[in-house]
Amino acid sequence: MMCFRGNRDEFYGEVLLLDGRKLTLTSEQGITVSVHLVQVFAHLNLVQVQFFGLRFCDCNQRSFWLDPTKTVHQHRQLIGPPYIFYFGVKFYVEDPTKMKEETSRGLFYLQVRQDIRRGVLPCPTHLRPHLLALMQQGRNTNNH
Repeated sequence: MMCFRGNRDEFYGEVLLLDGRKLTLTSEQGITVSVHLVQVFAHLNLVQVQFFGLRFCDCNQRSFWLDPTKTVHQHRQLIGPPYIFYFGVKFYVEDPTKMKEETSRGLFYLQVRQDIRRGVLPCPTHLRPHLLALMQQGRNTNNH
């Protein structure tokens, strides 16, 4: 990661996406988080944006969601620059297969896979083979 060397009137941040890629955000200071969210959503070609958001970790590794109505600097626990954000599912739906947009379903899949691997979302032993089969099917679908 490169050091922030811009002037004090510029904002620099990185967003870690669910697929492991990074997205760099730059703008003028004082812009609301909603502007940055629009940049991320556009980069991902995401239409069903209401389910997703950006979060950050404070110095104690506690996670907080960015409030789109505030500027980045109004989030007191945020450390940086550079600012590191994590894109993710903020609101889960009961049945992601009923979502209209394929991109949203794919991002849900990536979030669930990540949460299971990190132990955030427990998976009962009897469901693991079925879940692994679904994950493999999703991976094969995404690679075509």
